[in-house]
Amino acid sequence: MLTSKRLFAAFLFLIVSSASIPAHAWGCEGHEIVALIAMRHLQPQTLQKIESILNASPISASVHRYCRNSGLPLMADVATWADDVRGDMPDTGAYHFIDIPLSATRGKYDIAPLCEQDKCIVDALAKYTQALKTSNDAKTRADALRFVIHLLGDIHQPMHDSNNGDRGGNCVPVGYEDEQTRETNAQRGDYYPNLHAVWDTDLLESMLAQHDMTIEEYAEYLDHRYRPRQPGWQSGQPIDWAWEGHDLAIAAYRALPANVPRDATVEVPSCADNNHVSTRMADLHMQVGKRYDDATRPIVEEQLTKAGLRLAALLNSTL
Repeated sequence: MLTSKRLFAAFLFLIVSSASIPAHAWGCEGHEIVALIAMRHLQPQTLQKIESILNASPISASVHRYCRNSGLPLMADVATWADDVRGDMPDTGAYHFIDIPLSATRGKYDIAPLCEQDKCIVDALAKYTQALKTSNDAKTRADALRFVIHLLGDIHQPMHDSNNGDRGGNCVPVGYEDEQTRETNAQRGDYYPNLHAVWDTDLLESMLAQHDMTIEEYAEYLDHRYRPRQPGWQSGQPIDWAWEGHDLAIAAYRALPANVPRDATVEVPSCADNNHVSTRMADLHMQVGKRYDDATRPIVEEQLTKAGLRLAALLNSTL
């Protein structure tokens, strides 16, 4: 039987297959864990303001909430709302990522063209942080807060900060553990699982199963485990976090069982483009499991923790 997280991944893939946007980072549990870690570092008055803003304009009952982990604090419950409304707000799809080429180097590559017309996660975070700080409209402010909570998670998922001519890893067929990758849309060249989906859902699902913890317990575990390193993790700006994620994406590709050359191509409307990129990657017959888990687990754990800490710092300074 598929777990709720695997069902979520399959649901998201159906959405992605019909649109030229990457999948959603960290699934349900990842975004909720980020919010739960952040709550442990919020000033009491900040948490009170957050709850007041969210209660002043609750999520509409007409919005289909796919993630249904019951009993969560309000801030964790709304952490996935920005994914729930992507169908109704398609213009926000590009807010969830930034396509920095895997071959790019900070200081030598200008990301400005990637963010033209407010079309990247770096600018989206600035936009919604400003709205949260200055707007007097209850709905505008609540929506801005929900976007900020969610996008802080997204920007810490390495596949949302990189592009190797493959739509952020969506066009890299990768089997995971006992599940073989399979073509799901021949016209678009879509495969599932793929590298992006593995990072969105499979790696964290495997970690949660190994620890046999609830998401609340896992958030507490991560917060405690990385406590000595936290003072150095709470600084920086979205552009810094995006480049950090980009560099970690390089490590994610290097850990694959086959060599994937770096590609400077950015615009890839579908996985059938860029010289049939997904077919070329499928020919590498990549299957990952425990060895890949072991190599990437520290990245996942640290990025979730960093996202929570930085979310708390941003909200403490904004509200």
